[in-house]
Amino acid sequence: MSTQTPLSEPRLSELFARTLDVNQDGVVVLGEVLDRAGDRGYGFLLIFLAIPAFIPVLPPGTSGVLGVLMILVALQMLLGMKQPWFPQRWRQKVLSPKTVQALQTHGVALLRKFEKVSHPRGRRFIRNGTILRLSAIVVILLALVLSSPMPFMNTLPALGVLLIGIGLANHDIYFLGAGWLIGAIVAIITLLGVGAIKQAVKLLRQQVGL
Repeated sequence: MSTQTPLSEPRLSELFARTLDVNQDGVVVLGEVLDRAGDRGYGFLLIFLAIPAFIPVLPPGTSGVLGVLMILVALQMLLGMKQPWFPQRWRQKVLSPKTVQALQTHGVALLRKFEKVSHPRGRRFIRNGTILRLSAIVVILLALVLSSPMPFMNTLPALGVLLIGIGLANHDIYFLGAGWLIGAIVAIITLLGVGAIKQAVKLLRQQVGL
């Protein structure tokens, strides 16, 4: 039985920086990132995917790609897989130096801010299979909105996924709950937005006589 305590676990910012270290070839490979994350893989991977949404220098269309990857990760959580899995071809993907530099600069700084208020709380609940599956459902909802063309709806869903990722990786039920709360807020905003669009279309049809 392992004698490691929560206090002996590396901080998220340290783990994040460590997983982005280059290998002997001077590059960062996705498979190595996943292997270095270890048993905190799901939470860490959600953090890894959410942080780019806060980096303004990334190219257009990034949100759609991130949303799809988040959904793939969440589906594995929903199926109860113990660790995230990707095809070998994906694991061999080399991350661009520009992306790695942006993640090392902005990602580590962002995580250090959250670490000031996040620490292991509710480890037993975080490891519960039902909690993991419910978190997966919220992530899927947030990822769908993130990848949609809805204006001004990138940052809030990404923040929800980030908080859920920190909650899972840091075994913090408070952060996990905050991510769920943002998921509920995003769902309400989305429903109101869809309703407003339908109403506007209905009024437009009435005006043009359709």
